[in-house]
Amino acid sequence: MATPFFTNDQAVDPGYSAIRDGSDPRLKSAKAHCDYLWIFFERHADKEFRTELRRTFDARYWEMYLTTSLILAGYEVICPKPGPDVGIIYRGQRIWFEAVAPDCGHPGKPDSVPTEVEGEAPEERIILRYLNGISSKYKDQYSKWVAKGTVSHKDTMVYAINPWAIPWDHSDSDPPRILQAAYNVGPPNVEVDPTSMKVVASGYEFRGFCRKAPKQQGEEGEKVPTGVFQQKEYAWLSGLLCSRAEAVNRPAEMGADFQLAPSLHATVPLPEGFRLQGTYYATKQVENRYQVTPIPVARATLF
Repeated sequence: MATPFFTNDQAVDPGYSAIRDGSDPRLKSAKAHCDYLWIFFERHADKEFRTELRRTFDARYWEMYLTTSLILAGYEVICPKPGPDVGIIYRGQRIWFEAVAPDCGHPGKPDSVPTEVEGEAPEERIILRYLNGISSKYKDQYSKWVAKGTVSHKDTMVYAINPWAIPWDHSDSDPPRILQAAYNVGPPNVEVDPTSMKVVASGYEFRGFCRKAPKQQGEEGEKVPTGVFQQKEYAWLSGLLCSRAEAVNRPAEMGADFQLAPSLHATVPLPEGFRLQGTYYATKQVENRYQVTPIPVARATLF
């Protein structure tokens, strides 16, 4: 007999309690949705999953959502313990996915994001949270997986980011934040003819780093390099995926909001033709710049 997804145990995470105990139709729908995903995911969950769910609901939900999306897309998945959250095979190539769920950070820390949403979004602070999530997962886990033989140097690796826990990031920016983390790209700019006052060119600013807030007044904050795809340190990273799916606020069709960005500089790139439902950022290098084209994808490629 299957174990229930929600338990009656005390929960630290208010989102968990709200969905478990809520009477609002949207909360009831979210609870039914979680119970449905659990049918597919339970056998892949680790022993601590339901315990950790009560503490960090959004992060663990994202792991379940990502894995179940791949299952329902038609892939056969494996979830090694310990190891990356989920793996599939595409045309003989192993592709690993590791769920990353950045939050606002600890209040007062140099790279934290204010929790109150007022005024203009603090874009650099948000990108710092993406970069911190990628860096922390890499330093804490990747080398251990390789050392144990769970992950091979011949495998591809995708970090799947869900930034819903950052209140400012419930909608995307221009350019998409996943690309701002992947490349040295910043906010949009335009070139205006001073005579006619007409826009003659448009593009994006170069941004090679985001700066943390200074620890003390009068100091400069630490520079954190952007463009993980352009750094040799991250040559093992084959791509980034982004989704803002959350138990209550999610697309009607699972995976419909996925954004998949492949790395041109990966030691083992994503297989040619591999696509997931949502948006695929087709990328090519033209001289000293990157040309990125968003391509809608109606259905994941299986073969």
